[in-house]
Amino acid sequence: MSSVRALNVLFVHGIGWDSRGARYARQFEDMIRHEFAHVIRRLYLRDLPRGATQPQHALRFAAVHWAPVTQQPQNALLRLMFGRAGMLSRFNLTYQFRRNIIGMLGDVIAYERTPGNTVYGAIHATVEKNVQELSRASAGERDTAGCAPLTIVGHSLGSVIASDFVWDNTRSSGHSHRLVDHHLSLTNFVTMGSPMVVYALRNNAGGDRSSIQDTLDSPIRVDPDHGLWLNLYDRQDTVAFPLEPIDAYKAAGVIDRAINVGNWLTNWNLACHTGYWRSEDAARLVARKLALDWARLNSSRFAGRQFEKAAARYRKELREQ
Repeated sequence: MSSVRALNVLFVHGIGWDSRGARYARQFEDMIRHEFAHVIRRLYLRDLPRGATQPQHALRFAAVHWAPVTQQPQNALLRLMFGRAGMLSRFNLTYQFRRNIIGMLGDVIAYERTPGNTVYGAIHATVEKNVQELSRASAGERDTAGCAPLTIVGHSLGSVIASDFVWDNTRSSGHSHRLVDHHLSLTNFVTMGSPMVVYALRNNAGGDRSSIQDTLDSPIRVDPDHGLWLNLYDRQDTVAFPLEPIDAYKAAGVIDRAINVGNWLTNWNLACHTGYWRSEDAARLVARKLALDWARLNSSRFAGRQFEKAAARYRKELREQ
């Protein structure tokens, strides 16, 4: 299948996924593969060789696991304050609450984007490692500009980390969508359960509605011709917010889409925040765009006759909630 160009997909987790390691996105990946195959079959790409459309050839995944960077010092802080946790600590609600507070607020505080912040640098080094792996694997699949396509899916704080990484690696190229040093082009950016809009409060003392609306004035960019920034959020998720009300994000083409995540215990309350990686709806929406992108890259017939209409129909359906 050397003639087939694969799509690179990078996952970036948020707070609270340390115990799962890099496996946190495995179920999500499997659901994407399943839906991708379903969509591709319906596109009837007759100009491609048999077997070329199989997800194992078409999609290449990597999952960033940055949690150890912040978890180790958080564990050290807990031991310093309260000693080593014994069996009784599991039943001590005060201890567990403090542990959760350190875990949630600790990640946000430690990651703060300030000059010389070693945590920021260490987390981005973890992202860099995975991005470089995708870049090397796609070396033979680059376009005329020397880049291969990249889709990033970031959850919660992971959406902020991913956005910062792209920003840091695109400034030298005129704030475009191309990560030139990595030979990758940001085609799609999917934010799930993202608190990104809250950063409009930074450096905005005494701000009013108009200043909040235009505070975040420099979002990252996706491919202006074929790319998509999709912001998925559950209305019950108190951490997640729409992005379109912010002028610059609306101008960047962000599409907000409300979905329902979680199980019967969590999909009606704030605990749904952890449900995005297990959401069939989220995986289905991501997979549909990936299928269209892959068909456009590999089928000249689809690219010339069908892609524009199919992409327009997909975007229309995203807004029909």
